[in-house]
Amino acid sequence: MPKVISSEKSERRYRKRSVRGVPLFVGEGAISQMANHADLGLAEGKEVLGLILGEICRDEEGEYSVASGTATAGLDATGVSVRFDPDSLENLFASIDESGGDAVIGWYHSHPGFGCYLSDVDVKTHSGIFGEGKGFAVVLDPSDGTLMVFTVENGKTKVAQMVVSED
Repeated sequence: MPKVISSEKSERRYRKRSVRGVPLFVGEGAISQMANHADLGLAEGKEVLGLILGEICRDEEGEYSVASGTATAGLDATGVSVRFDPDSLENLFASIDESGGDAVIGWYHSHPGFGCYLSDVDVKTHSGIFGEGKGFAVVLDPSDGTLMVFTVENGKTKVAQMVVSED
């Protein structure tokens, strides 16, 4: 199965990261897009879902990601599950194309009222899309305003560090 972030090493633009050791930098605008979407879902009693768009860069420490925006489309959602509506995928792909981002570097979804974690289904979804050790999963709980970032390695969830930067 092809991965959104390829496991093959490709030449990445060299750009020294502003904070050593941090694998993900997210612009305030992208955080606001995710939080606002999660708040709308909370108001409707539903989870939300979207993709995180940005660029994969490299420096002397290795690869890291810079998130610049999000993309989403129509959802098939309840209070405990969410997926993209199959009829809206064309709109999702158009949104990705229009973003100007280099890559889909992760995904986000909400757990309204349930806290920030990756369920077993989330881990399978993440691994199926990104593979092991690639991509980021942002989980938001809009009921208390929390947000956490994860990666998945060897089938296990790992909390990832993130720096929020001004756009």
